[in-house]
Amino acid sequence: MECTVTEQLMIETLVRAIFDAYRKNDSSGFLERLHPDFRFTSPYDDAIDSDSFMERCWPGHHQVTDHRLRQIFTDGETAFVHYEFWTATGDILQNVERLVFRKDLLFSIEVFFGDPPAGQGRWKNEDIKPAAAVRKLISDRYQSIRDKDGDGTMSAVSDTALMFDVVEPLCHTDASDMRQRMKEWFDKFDGPVKIELKDLVVSADGDTAFAHSLNRYKGTFKAGGSTDMWVRHTSCYRLKEDGWQLVHEHLSVPFDVHTGKWSLDLQPA
Repeated sequence: MECTVTEQLMIETLVRAIFDAYRKNDSSGFLERLHPDFRFTSPYDDAIDSDSFMERCWPGHHQVTDHRLRQIFTDGETAFVHYEFWTATGDILQNVERLVFRKDLLFSIEVFFGDPPAGQGRWKNEDIKPAAAVRKLISDRYQSIRDKDGDGTMSAVSDTALMFDVVEPLCHTDASDMRQRMKEWFDKFDGPVKIELKDLVVSADGDTAFAHSLNRYKGTFKAGGSTDMWVRHTSCYRLKEDGWQLVHEHLSVPFDVHTGKWSLDLQPA
C-alpha cells in the first residue's frame, strides 16, 4: 500500500507518542490513544484487551531503566518498530512489534520476540478478569461523577461502605451518607465535573481488590470561583453475590508541615 511522506510521518509520530507514554509511565496518555477494540498479542498473550493489558503488561515498565526506538518502518496505517531496552538487572533486550492504527488510534500490537516478564508464570486468565472487572467499574463510576449522575455514582457502592473524604466529617459510615455528600457536591458545580485519573493501578486476589491513583478534580462553582486540584485516591472492593462492590474509599491531600496548610497546588511529577 502506497502512502505519502506526510502519512508516514503521522504514523511515526503516533508510534513515538505511544512509546513515550509507556516510557514516562503516563497511563492516561497511553489509554487515550487506544482504539475501543484494542488488542495486544505476544508469545505470552492471546489478543488481550486494554483492561487486561493494563493489569498484566503495563506494570512491567518499572523493570525498564531505559528505552530507545531504533527503527520504524511504516506501510499505510501499519508500523514495524525495532527497539532496545535496558532492565534494572543490567540486561539489554530487543523487541520487534507490529502496530496497527485505525483513525489515528492504536488498534493492535503484535510482539514477535520477547523475554517473559518477571513472574509471568503466576499469571492466568482467572487472575486478570477480576482486576479488569473492577477497572471497568471504576471507569463507569467516574464517568457518572463527571455527568453528576448520583444513581450511577452509587450503583456499585456497598450499603455499609466506609469513606474517608477530603472534607468533614472524619468519615462516612454508610452509603446514605455518601449519597448525600455527592448530591451536595454536585449541586455546587456550574456544569460538569472534570476528572482525570492518573496512574490507576488495580490489583485483585480472590474476592478482594484494591485500586489507587492520583485524581484531578476541576470545575466551576455556581457561587463563583473554581477548583483544580489533585487528590490521592485508594479504594477497596469485595466480590458479592451480585458482583463487585466498593466497600472502602480514601481520598486525601498532603499538607505542608511548616505552615500547617493543605498543599492544594501540588501536581504529579
